[in-house]
Amino acid sequence: MAPKPKANGETKQKSLMSWFAKGSTATPNAKPKAKSTKPVAPSDDASTPQPSSQEPRTPASKASNYDALNSSAMASSSSRGHSTPPTSDPIDIDMLSSDEQDAHPVQKPMQRKRKVLLVDSDGEEVPTNKQRKSAQHSSSPVAKVAKKQRLSKALTDDDDEDEEENEEVKTSFSQRLTNFKKSPVKRIRKSRSNASDDDDFIVPSDSDVDAKSIKSSASRSSISSRRSEISSEDDFSDEDESKVKSKSKSKRTPKKAPAAKKSTAASIDVASSGTGLFLTAAERRAQGKKDEKKAAEDPYSFLADVKDKEGRRPGEPNYDPRTLHIPKSAWAEFTPFEKQFWEIKQNHYDTILFFQKGKFLELYEDDARIGHQQFDLKLTSRVKMSMVGVPEMSFNFWAAKFLGKGTRYKVGRVDQAETALGAEMRMAADKSKGKVSADKGKDKIVRRELNKVYTNGTLVDAELLTDEQAGHCISIYEQDSKENPDNNKFGICVLDCSTSQFDLSAFEDDVCRTKLETLMRQLRPKELLFVKGNLSVPTTRLLKAVLPAACLWTGLRTVEGFKYEETLQELKALYPAPEGDDVMADGDDEALLPASVPEPVRVMVASQDAIRALGSMIWYLRQLNIDKDILSMRNFNVYDPMKRGQGLTLDGQTLAHIEVLVNNEGTEEGSLLRLLGRCITPFGKRLFRIWLCMPLRQISDINARLDAVQDLIDHQTFEAEFTELAKGLPDLERIVSRIHAKNCKVRDFMKVLAAFKKLSHGLNQLGDTSESFKSKTIFGLLRSAPDLLPNIRNVENMYVKPASEKDADELVPREGKDEIYDEIMAEISGLEEELEKDLKKMEKKLGCKLSYWHSAQGNKEIYLVETSAGQEDIPNDWTKSSATKAKTRWIVRSLQTKVRQLKEARENRSTAIKAFKFRLFAEFDADRAVWLRIIKVFAELDCLFSLAKASIAIGEPACRPEFVEGDSAWVDFEQLRHPTLCLSTSLKSFIPNDVKLGGDVGKIALLTGPNMAGKSTVMRMTATGVIMAQLGMLVPASRARLCPVDAIITRMGAYDNMFSNASTFKVELDECCKILRDATPKSLVILDELGRGTSTYDGMAIAAAVLHQLATHTLTLSFFATHYGSLTDDFAYHPNIRNMHMSTIVDDEKRDLVFLFKLIDGAATSSFGTHVANLAGVPLPVVERADLVSKNFAKQFKERMQVKQMKDAGRLPIVAQADFAYLFKIASGQLPLPDNQVRRREVLAGLQQTVQRYIKKTT
Repeated sequence: MAPKPKANGETKQKSLMSWFAKGSTATPNAKPKAKSTKPVAPSDDASTPQPSSQEPRTPASKASNYDALNSSAMASSSSRGHSTPPTSDPIDIDMLSSDEQDAHPVQKPMQRKRKVLLVDSDGEEVPTNKQRKSAQHSSSPVAKVAKKQRLSKALTDDDDEDEEENEEVKTSFSQRLTNFKKSPVKRIRKSRSNASDDDDFIVPSDSDVDAKSIKSSASRSSISSRRSEISSEDDFSDEDESKVKSKSKSKRTPKKAPAAKKSTAASIDVASSGTGLFLTAAERRAQGKKDEKKAAEDPYSFLADVKDKEGRRPGEPNYDPRTLHIPKSAWAEFTPFEKQFWEIKQNHYDTILFFQKGKFLELYEDDARIGHQQFDLKLTSRVKMSMVGVPEMSFNFWAAKFLGKGTRYKVGRVDQAETALGAEMRMAADKSKGKVSADKGKDKIVRRELNKVYTNGTLVDAELLTDEQAGHCISIYEQDSKENPDNNKFGICVLDCSTSQFDLSAFEDDVCRTKLETLMRQLRPKELLFVKGNLSVPTTRLLKAVLPAACLWTGLRTVEGFKYEETLQELKALYPAPEGDDVMADGDDEALLPASVPEPVRVMVASQDAIRALGSMIWYLRQLNIDKDILSMRNFNVYDPMKRGQGLTLDGQTLAHIEVLVNNEGTEEGSLLRLLGRCITPFGKRLFRIWLCMPLRQISDINARLDAVQDLIDHQTFEAEFTELAKGLPDLERIVSRIHAKNCKVRDFMKVLAAFKKLSHGLNQLGDTSESFKSKTIFGLLRSAPDLLPNIRNVENMYVKPASEKDADELVPREGKDEIYDEIMAEISGLEEELEKDLKKMEKKLGCKLSYWHSAQGNKEIYLVETSAGQEDIPNDWTKSSATKAKTRWIVRSLQTKVRQLKEARENRSTAIKAFKFRLFAEFDADRAVWLRIIKVFAELDCLFSLAKASIAIGEPACRPEFVEGDSAWVDFEQLRHPTLCLSTSLKSFIPNDVKLGGDVGKIALLTGPNMAGKSTVMRMTATGVIMAQLGMLVPASRARLCPVDAIITRMGAYDNMFSNASTFKVELDECCKILRDATPKSLVILDELGRGTSTYDGMAIAAAVLHQLATHTLTLSFFATHYGSLTDDFAYHPNIRNMHMSTIVDDEKRDLVFLFKLIDGAATSSFGTHVANLAGVPLPVVERADLVSKNFAKQFKERMQVKQMKDAGRLPIVAQADFAYLFKIASGQLPLPDNQVRRREVLAGLQQTVQRYIKKTT
């Protein structure tokens, strides 16, 4: 390409032909350009054109400097000033300006014969090492040919006329010039367009290099060099791995797109005009070819304007970031590897795809740039594609890095489905069968397949699972309830990919989404799968508030996922019924699926929402390519987030307010799980989390667990034996799942068998020791563990045990256990024996000692004959391969047929070994239920030890809780402490408190007192004490007696929902409504400052009404914290309400408070708001003014109440009127009594006491 004209009026370069065209052949009509001209004397350094407007003339002397004309530079660096790695490609002198000729040393490549080239699927031909070396040798001085230096002159307006008039002169000069033209070395790089071999002389000029983007800035030679050295064992080529001769390069002339032809033609026209350098025919084609290549090296056009498959751009409605639109015109220009890449990438555009290329895994285009920007991976280029490469062995490290970015990235791995030798064998087999492929280029490259896609919610590989807790992926489907517009129906499918466990759930939820919140807080999923537009605004608001910030939200389009009917068909296909067992349409919902489908799925088939959620999950797993491994486990369960009636129910609000699983900052620091969870096995930790979310309720079960914990505390040596047994155990539960999925390494499989053998022996010994315990709980648990030794022996008898763990890279079948393997080994042994015999024959023939040499890298170089370095009389058919000082290695042609057969036999052996490994895994998986049963036994024992360790850690005083049967709940704690706060290192001391609710005192504690006095701590401490007691462990109190509680329901804190027009007060009342509806006489309710979100009178009225309802009709155990002091007077008569407050010492003069943190009977005299304001640092004038207003307001309110009481003298208060009105309506039949017999008895007994106490008070 001609250099651009200079703006300062400097002359343009003139082609060499123009110089010869002037002079005697000039026409009379030519106009003079200047009055005089100054000849340019040729010299070694005068190659820069002079900045003169005068036209230079050809020098009179015929003795030109041919050495200067013959000088050439290697294609190593551009003129931009920075260095790039050198290549072996030559630069033609016609492509260099005179400045560039001076800047580069003279090196002339030697001519050589064509070598067999490795065709690279992305459009490159990778040279061999010998070709690289030969391309770098400089030519000898003798080989140099004198060549005239080309001069240039200023171009004029008559250039075109001169060119036409002197066509004959140009032709004769061109013929003479070819005599001085050097013989160029062919470029090893394959061209993307059809052209003759002449075009390979030319490399891109500096202007081409400057136009490249970042993705083509790195040297291609460094990439090909690295790949040829490190990935040499895959010399079929990492991409196509087919050997072709260089002459086939000129025969294959792929068709160009019309646009490319037009571009080439245009460039040739420009080059032939008078404004460019003089170009030969080959150079003109090269110029057009370079222009085409320059356009091709720009970013892919479809990446400049990204669209999904439906043609929508980012930001447009329903845009799908997972897909990419690639126009049909682009496919026609792709190389075979590019087609292979984009076929996968177009369906996973939002996924970081690692492509296996030999021993490397590489990222391309956008993925490569992300790797460069995020982790500073070196960005290089490979033809058109930006590239980043990492070693195959470090894939897990880099995958974890990308996934560690949270919700930003998914990671996919595309593996080679065959080796280089396997690809050659496939092509040979297809050719022998006469198979003809429509896309021959695709068949010539190594086949690659998407192995799997990794997301944080679907990880199964041990190296990527950094969290021992379950990482759940939840599919949710929501539907409006026809019966109740405020309620919605939900279908839930929960999946723990690491254990392949599905949990299905379907429920109708209230306006607060209580069950949904409980489920999400219990599981804390890492990925949420939903259909776009399906979730309502309140549901979306709740999920955003509850789910962890790192949770990945995966939205499916409405056309994605399986509908109800489609899911049923998929289930039938996944779990086909035996022949003859057809589904009977008898109206039974379970009959919609055959008996071969897991029972929990058949139970849930009536819930279309749950089945649709399962359908979305199946579809999603199929996109990740992990559906078969997980679904074939058949591990399905029905999940109830609340489990009412089965244990102590802790809803989502309770889990958050009591800080059971995480604290209010979202971490485990200071949570009950961190305090009590002391398991030492991963599967034990997962089970303990379930125990903590659902404590026990039945007294017999609680006492049995307490007996086991007490035995463990009394026998410390038993813990040492258990710890020694658990030491070094892998995560057996997850590995069993990976073995089923055939995704387990051989070493891990060996470790699993050894661990199960150790576990079986150890549990038997622990069972013998526990026989002497007072309680039979632990003994019965250990004796329920199955004996695994027969199952282990059955598996071990199938393979030859490796000599050591280092040798455990493959499992070799015992003789007779695999016929295919035995046949292959017999073939290998025969070939090896024949080769040894051939070696003996060669030794006899040469009369010297010979040996075979094998490379350490697989089958690449095997059975090379090794002789001493000075050995003579080497046969002519031996080809030297390599040599050392002492030895020389030879390739013997007569052995190559047998060597090839041996390589293929060894390849078949590897295939047989892999098939045997999978068969061995299947044999192990057949006893999966046995393996999981012993894992569950050991996990339960680990959880019991965790409770025992936590019981000791809470310190003294600690006691065993005493449980009493009863129809209504009550609690009685003496010297109760908060377990987390009393163990906190930042807290010097903790003041214990006595807490008593129900029984012979009121079931509701009306709690008053100032802020910061410890009201919330007492309420949380009581709830925590109940949870610990019903978990089956010691309680941090001197004495604890209680009747089991069925649920703990809390309303603490405040938040609003601006998306659904729900204020803080509205949210309070929604949750209050839930409490009044769901609470029972055996529930523990905590209400903190109800009614504060509205006016004083309205808030006071609502608080009074709710308090009356709880005390008279709901009859729950309750803490009711409030700052409405008048409630203590209004309900002083009620026998079920007990006034209590936090003790405080008040100094009115200093406006100071001393908090005693002691819970005592009676009502607080005030909330001391101004005193607390003073402690908070509010300016003193503001505090004094507030105190004056507060006293004035209190005085006015008291006077009004006195006046009102005088007027209402002799009349019943409003709250008492409500009780008498309720009794009257019951007596008159206007209202029915509660259906529950226990509640009916409790309500009537409570009203009787209320009336008696009120009459006694008034009289």
